[in-house]
Amino acid sequence: MSEIGRDSAAAIREYERTLSEVAERQVIDEAEDAIARAWIAELDQVRRDGLRLVMAVRVAEHLARERLHEAELGGRPADVARAHARFAAAEAEKAGSVQHAHALLTSVDDEIEAVCQAGLERDRRGQRDLQRLRSAWAAAYGQCD
Repeated sequence: MSEIGRDSAAAIREYERTLSEVAERQVIDEAEDAIARAWIAELDQVRRDGLRLVMAVRVAEHLARERLHEAELGGRPADVARAHARFAAAEAEKAGSVQHAHALLTSVDDEIEAVCQAGLERDRRGQRDLQRLRSAWAAAYGQCD
């Protein structure tokens, strides 16, 4: 076999090896993309649940404030004391829940950012793989125009 024939055969083998690697990676990337989409949907649900929690404790605090105001207007000390205790408990619950929700939303945002960055890296790797495949094709079969 001539030198050109050996080089051509080696280039074809290199192209086929590159094609196989790229195809395998694409399958993995597609699976990772599907998992990432499902994970983002889960994270979105957690975000909505966290926001609902904040809304619920704000509504409870608002209602407790209204009842305290009504009790104060009624003027009965026992009613005012009970309403004040409920309002204080609602305020404490709101503060704790808002802090918890904020921490939860921050971690959800961080996780979404990580998932998106991984997706971007898969896209960049896919572009590099495509370029490798084009180069291997050109080495094996000549330029494709």
